[in-house]
Amino acid sequence: MIKGVGESLNVMRQSQSLAPAAAATGGVSSQFDTPAQHAIPKHRLDSYQRWAKATAEQHSISASQVTLQALTQAKQLLQQLAKLLQSAVQDELQARQNEKLWDTAETLRQQLLGLKPQYQGIQLLDHHFNLLSTPANAAMHAFVFKSVDLCAPKDRDEKITIQLGKKTVVLTLAAGLSRQQLLQQMAPIFERLGISLELVADELVCKTHSAVWQLVCEGVLMMGEGQRLPAGELRQIRIEARYHWQDPREWGLSAIEQARPTLAKIAKTQQKIAQQANEINTIHQVLLARINANSQAKDTQVALNYLDKYMRPQPFSYQVTSLMAQSNTNRDQVGALLG
Repeated sequence: MIKGVGESLNVMRQSQSLAPAAAATGGVSSQFDTPAQHAIPKHRLDSYQRWAKATAEQHSISASQVTLQALTQAKQLLQQLAKLLQSAVQDELQARQNEKLWDTAETLRQQLLGLKPQYQGIQLLDHHFNLLSTPANAAMHAFVFKSVDLCAPKDRDEKITIQLGKKTVVLTLAAGLSRQQLLQQMAPIFERLGISLELVADELVCKTHSAVWQLVCEGVLMMGEGQRLPAGELRQIRIEARYHWQDPREWGLSAIEQARPTLAKIAKTQQKIAQQANEINTIHQVLLARINANSQAKDTQVALNYLDKYMRPQPFSYQVTSLMAQSNTNRDQVGALLG
């Protein structure tokens, strides 16, 4: 619908620009002449444009409401999980004997992981409960290759073939290089697959975004020349995910010894979620007050600029201004203009 309105505006503007051009042809007439086109009043074009913008911005408001609902659900689940672990810490003996407690904790974890709010197919939160500006700004997924050490120095060169999804790359690991030198040699090749590399305590850690992560989970195929990888044919390489502390999958929820560190991680996550939800709610209240008071667009824009700090342009712009506030008209007047 929004796209259609934009196209209509373009057509009307083009029709206005063509009218003077037609008049400049010298008044040549024929039996195929059509009635003269009347220019669309500028105030009507402006009204159409404001209406299209307000419609798009309404989607932004709806997306933020979906995000707030997910943050509220996450807050409630974290409170339940924290309460459960606090009871375990207070009575360690019972917690060691109570398997149901840890089953309940795991259930709450899975419910947290199931919070994947979307609006019109666009993801709004990542797996660290961060507000998304663009899909590229989502927290990355980290993993290592379990049975292969690509950074292991060798005495002979080795050609490595890697297949991920529909992409295949080939690289040659030179003999006699250090782990850091091999990393520098591999990094540009892996970037073509959408994977970045780094050495962490001499371990090769791979990082990638959600779309490529899905392909990694489906399988990474490799083939070598007998140095680091077997020769002959492509084989699937096992991977092991490495989770950040903000990811609920990293939290220890199976033994009493893990309870205190996990409580600290939950507390930090609660603080982040509460801050994000409070900021969005505060700006919503400011915007609603401006709209209800039919204030000037300039005043509303101050609130919008503050909100933009927390909710960046995509997947929702959050440059929310109201048609009623901009044009100082009521619903009937806008309907008459569009009619």
